[in-house]
Amino acid sequence: MELIAAHGGPPFTLYEGVTFMMGMVPFFRALHTDPLLVKKMFDKLGSYAVAAYRLLAELEHVGAVVMADDMGHRSGPMMAPKYFREYVFPWIKKCVAAVHRMGKPFILHSCGNLKVLMDDLIEYVGIDAKHSFEDTTYPVTEYKRLYGERIAILGGISVDKLSRMPAEDLRKYVRHVIKECAPGGGYALGSGNSVTNYVKLDNYLTMLRIGRKYGRYPIS
Repeated sequence: MELIAAHGGPPFTLYEGVTFMMGMVPFFRALHTDPLLVKKMFDKLGSYAVAAYRLLAELEHVGAVVMADDMGHRSGPMMAPKYFREYVFPWIKKCVAAVHRMGKPFILHSCGNLKVLMDDLIEYVGIDAKHSFEDTTYPVTEYKRLYGERIAILGGISVDKLSRMPAEDLRKYVRHVIKECAPGGGYALGSGNSVTNYVKLDNYLTMLRIGRKYGRYPIS
């Protein structure tokens, strides 16, 4: 058994790290009034992030590495794609390269609707897998259909449904997600985001039972 090593928040993430440290309003003002400051912030945190992920990937019992860097709202990215391409993605690409040099996959956890950024994340940055999905705006089944032949798709079972859905309805829902996402491989069953303290334990265990029953290959 190996570990999936993860880190979120400053100083080892990029977009979240800089915006948390500067504050959202000062950050967005600086994008237009002081781009040199913005660049220096990303360069400083980016250099820390590369070093951290290189060290994680070198650990013998780490099998994969996750960066948790929330970049989006329900409607789309939190800033214009050109700024992600200028400031954020070059550094994540270096983090990915450091992990890949050790022969290990790089997983991106990022909340938000990132459809306009996915080609950049797959082709330029080089992520191997994506996590965090929400049924109401960016469902896992849609991401599997659009990107499932290029990266692995992880999780996607709605945290809201895990929290509130009646057990019988949940069983049908989880089986539907497996049916849509599992064929062809590259899918791992799990929650769409963090398993919160208000998720019903019985519902979580139901998800696992349905996964064991219907999630074995070949998918039937």
